[in-house]
Amino acid sequence: MTVSKNPTSYKLSLEVENGVSAIGTPQTKSVSIGSVRLNAEDAKCYAAAEAIGTLMSHAIVNVYVTEKTALDQAE
Repeated sequence: MTVSKNPTSYKLSLEVENGVSAIGTPQTKSVSIGSVRLNAEDAKCYAAAEAIGTLMSHAIVNVYVTEKTALDQAE
């Protein structure tokens, strides 16, 4: 039995600064950007995140791409 992984969707998420807690540790929040093309290059996703970041009032801490994948069994 062989199982193959087939991506069905990608989502771009930006983790941004959101102030500090009562004890002084930095807090963050996540901002998601919907549908990303399945064939999108990593560098272009990052460039898009940076461009979006320039429009935000908080600094970007991390950039994530979340993949939703279907597992298919081949016989």
